Amino acid sequence: MKKTLVTMLNGALCAGALSLALSSTPAGAQVEVSISPPAWFIATASPVYYDGHASYWYGNRWYYRDGGAWRNYHGEPGYLHDYRGHHEQGRQFYGRAHGGGYRRR
Repeated sequence: MKKTLVTMLNGALCAGALSLALSSTPAGAQVEVSISPPAWFIATASPVYYDGHASYWYGNRWYYRDGGAWRNYHGEPGYLHDYRGHHEQGRQFYGRAHGGGYRRR
């Protein structure tokens, strides 16, 4: 009788633990990788001033400097979206053009 009771309690505890594990919400990823614009990009890009600081369009996001760190806007602000749609980014590319020689684009 005592052995049967212990077996039943172990079974109930295992079933309870299993149901708790299956009913809990799955863990989501908590790590966000932030890629900041490289120095060569900042040296050649013209900044767009928004919200009191220089912003740069890089890797399909707007980045700005916040003290010693780079931050980005998770949602593109309307002003920067409109600017990107109506202005060239101000970068000057030098490279071999078709037909030979170098020309400024």
